[in-house]
Amino acid sequence: MNINNIINLIKAYFYENWQKDVIYNFVIMMAISLFSMLTAPFNMGTIFLVAFVLIIYYPCRVFSNLHRPSSRIHYLMIPATNSEKVVTGMLLANVYYVIGIALSMFIGLILGFVILDIVKPGLFDMPISELIKNILPSKALFILVIYSGIAAMFFAAIYFKKSPFWKLMLTGFIVTLVFGAIMAGTEWLNVLLTVPAEIRNGNYYKVEHSITTSNDWFPYVVCCVTIVYFYVMSFLRMRETEA
Repeated sequence: MNINNIINLIKAYFYENWQKDVIYNFVIMMAISLFSMLTAPFNMGTIFLVAFVLIIYYPCRVFSNLHRPSSRIHYLMIPATNSEKVVTGMLLANVYYVIGIALSMFIGLILGFVILDIVKPGLFDMPISELIKNILPSKALFILVIYSGIAAMFFAAIYFKKSPFWKLMLTGFIVTLVFGAIMAGTEWLNVLLTVPAEIRNGNYYKVEHSITTSNDWFPYVVCCVTIVYFYVMSFLRMRETEA
């Protein structure tokens, strides 16, 4: 793997796409954050949802050349290995774009804070540094979920030739239904086999259990495994494409 090829691929990307990123993504994110801050200053749900969707969708743009037959051959013939193209895409999706969206979001929020503080003095009972601290996610799991979504979409952008975003959403919906049915069935069997009938027919779910288990570590493991799995599969899929 040649680091110079990766640098050249990144330079080529910025030369062709920096204006699109700034105008259609970063400025839009900044405007949405500013508008949300001015209209609902303490409701961050919409802002984070928009940021999440933009970040998750981005790998589809990185590998958009693979989705068009007219540009697919040209992209594969670029003088760099497909592994180098995958690494370049990982850097763009996980570092450049996440930082760009995060900065755009915070700039919009800060501008909204300043405007509201001028128009309505005393609306906020905290300095701007405290506001930013409250906005930042407090759990590492939130960050891991975002990067898990990026990894899954990264693989989908390479694997699916058309509409990778919607195909991944459909696949995720089906998988969720299947695992939800399995978990519900397992829970039902556990209740059927272990809980006495008089409790099962009454208020079983209101009974306090003396033994509790904590699986706080499980979501972190799932996210880490998901990230590693999808990036490994992305390398393998690109190798198949090269062959």
